[in-house]
Amino acid sequence: MFSKLRPWMVATAGAGWTGLTLYLLWLCTNASVFVGDDSFLRLMAGPGYLVAEQLKGVPADQREARMDTLRAHFQYPVNLIALDDVELPPEAMVMLEHRQPALNSDEDISYFPLDDETVIRFGPMWGSAEVKDLLKFPVFWITACVAGLPVLLLLGIGLRLHRRRHADLHTLNTCLATLARSPNVMLPAMGKEWTPLLLTLQQHARDISAMSERHREVSQAVSHELRTPLARMRFALSLLGKSEDPPTRTRLQERLLIDVEELEALVRASLAFARLAGAPTDLQHEPINLRDWLHQEFALLDGHHRRLSLETEPAGLELVGDRALLHLIVRNLLSNAITYAREQVCVSAAYQGQHHLVLHVDDDGPGILAENREKVFEPFVRLAMGGDAPGGFGLGLALAKRATQWHHGELTVARSPLGGARLTLVLPLRPL
Repeated sequence: MFSKLRPWMVATAGAGWTGLTLYLLWLCTNASVFVGDDSFLRLMAGPGYLVAEQLKGVPADQREARMDTLRAHFQYPVNLIALDDVELPPEAMVMLEHRQPALNSDEDISYFPLDDETVIRFGPMWGSAEVKDLLKFPVFWITACVAGLPVLLLLGIGLRLHRRRHADLHTLNTCLATLARSPNVMLPAMGKEWTPLLLTLQQHARDISAMSERHREVSQAVSHELRTPLARMRFALSLLGKSEDPPTRTRLQERLLIDVEELEALVRASLAFARLAGAPTDLQHEPINLRDWLHQEFALLDGHHRRLSLETEPAGLELVGDRALLHLIVRNLLSNAITYAREQVCVSAAYQGQHHLVLHVDDDGPGILAENREKVFEPFVRLAMGGDAPGGFGLGLALAKRATQWHHGELTVARSPLGGARLTLVLPLRPL
């Protein structure tokens, strides 16, 4: 329950209750009790009559001394003043002229006529008692305790929340330092309000750790792939420096050019794979007619002698996607199929449900063993097909897999009806 409290709520409640407490104490201290005009006049008529009776037989010059004796019996001021010094409303002055007590406009001072020139003033009545005398009554202490209890309670709750928040921040700081070293560490027990933040931080830590691990693997793999062409180039340069035979030098130069092209291809593939490590932020989605677009992709493939066929159902099959990213996916799937096919490669596409399409790339090559169908999508993994030595850099299908993920699709491999491998690409018809 306390976790739902906000600082402004606590501050507002505390200020309001403090104000109420002070108001109640002020009422109690000043003994504010409402008394009506008629009740007050009847109340003061008796004391006024008795004081007037005590002063009637006393000479004017001795009246003040007699008043000093009488004042000791009153809890409020009692004085003799001249009638001309009294400031009262006209109706109150009429009452004094008729020998009746009167009240001032504030209703805290009453006047009782003594003679034609002098009146007895009683008051101010309220607030005249000293605070130390009023505090002797238990009601004032009870009021103070009852009114002050919520203030103390709010202060205690606020202090407890402050200490808890400080402890949570310390725990969070320690957890962040631990997540930086081990993303899979067990999260500490904290308040429910911290749970989403902790889970998000842990997921970010895992993503960063996975990205760092992928970069490390790629760096190691690239370093390993560079060794072979560099060794061949060093050997060819050594022979080129020693040979005087023109045909031999020409052959060595051609070998060097091939190795340089291989290095350039490796660098391009590695950079493309590294660029896809993070989600692209500039995807350009556009409607694409699948049949026309695949024919364009077929036209870009040259230098092979495989028979390509295309089937789409329906013929006007269309999706909305990023053309560059889709080109990267399909180009690598077709290149892989052409590399290992014996004679033919068949591409087919159709709707899958209402929101997806499925694209199959089939070849009649040696296929991929079931235990290797997950490994084939890992970077720099090259598998021997049909006893042949593995070729390429092992990045084509890894690039296609990662690009498919950024397009919110799925890429899998299975046995083809043609006898080779079937690469199956499932994509959403519209961007998610």
